Amino acid sequence: MKEVKLAFIVLVLVSFYLVFLYLALTTGKLLHWKGFKGSEPWRNVRHAHRADDEPKDIHTKSHIRVFCWITTQEKALQDKIPAVNETWARRCDNKIFIMTTNVTTPGHSIVDFNIKDGRKRLAKKTIAAIKYIYQHYLTDYDWFLKADDDTFIVMENLKYLLSFFSQDEAVYLGHLFKMFVNPGYMSGGAGYVLSRQAVRRLVEEGYNVEGACRKGGTHEDVELGKCLKKVGVPAYNSLDDTGRETFYPLNLGEYIMGNLPKQLYRYDRHPAKTGMMCCSKLPISFHKVTPREIRMLEFLLYRAAVYGRDTDWTQFQHFFKAETEAPLPTQNR
Repeated sequence: MKEVKLAFIVLVLVSFYLVFLYLALTTGKLLHWKGFKGSEPWRNVRHAHRADDEPKDIHTKSHIRVFCWITTQEKALQDKIPAVNETWARRCDNKIFIMTTNVTTPGHSIVDFNIKDGRKRLAKKTIAAIKYIYQHYLTDYDWFLKADDDTFIVMENLKYLLSFFSQDEAVYLGHLFKMFVNPGYMSGGAGYVLSRQAVRRLVEEGYNVEGACRKGGTHEDVELGKCLKKVGVPAYNSLDDTGRETFYPLNLGEYIMGNLPKQLYRYDRHPAKTGMMCCSKLPISFHKVTPREIRMLEFLLYRAAVYGRDTDWTQFQHFFKAETEAPLPTQNR
């Protein structure tokens, strides 16, 4: 009798083992055991988010709504605009291209303010764009990104930075230059971001008030920075936890090779870094990129993967400090 009971117990244990083994093999749970023959490390690879997939990871912060306005010219219709429109601009929650043109452009969301092209009119065009956004889109989006047609934006990284802030507070973010206004102004080429409250204050207390802010100027980013200061919108720090910039006014190659113009060192609020460790692990923007380079960045960031490499997302938990920039001493301006 004892032998029968023992045999029954052994049979039950073997059955449980076989069921466990079958489930483990079919779900891949055993495939990562050290020394298991036939190990398949690619099952544990976290692939880059593809442009044609809906973001599913919490790190994309898909609940944050970003409206993009992209400044361009008619001559860019055949190269720059398609490159931007087919790559990073697809990840904006909505977008418009600001361009003066008489050309009908189906498929492109182009807004024409009938302001002639030229650096002398850039500030006027930017003011028109911000007023247009205020009138038509302010309550539908949380954040408003300005970029040029030779800028590349990593939208997922931008949204992660923005998750450290509230769109209902007045926030101004980008690559900080320390000239002309204290504590500085954000580079227009690198792209800058305004919260919903910042846009509201900019229009209601700045552009709509006679004499509050200039209505023109050669340098749109400088004039914007001055007006934001007048209406009490602070410039915030967008450095990562290693002190590296995340918005870049030049292309990645210039930073890696160290070919930065002397003027950049004079303008930068935070000294530029060069070489292979130049840039943040979560870069947000690069400027002065050609249409060819825009598509290359798109492939490397969204189509390519490194076999066997996984990312520990916990390292980014406190990646940004969300602090305002301190005023500069007068002699440093």
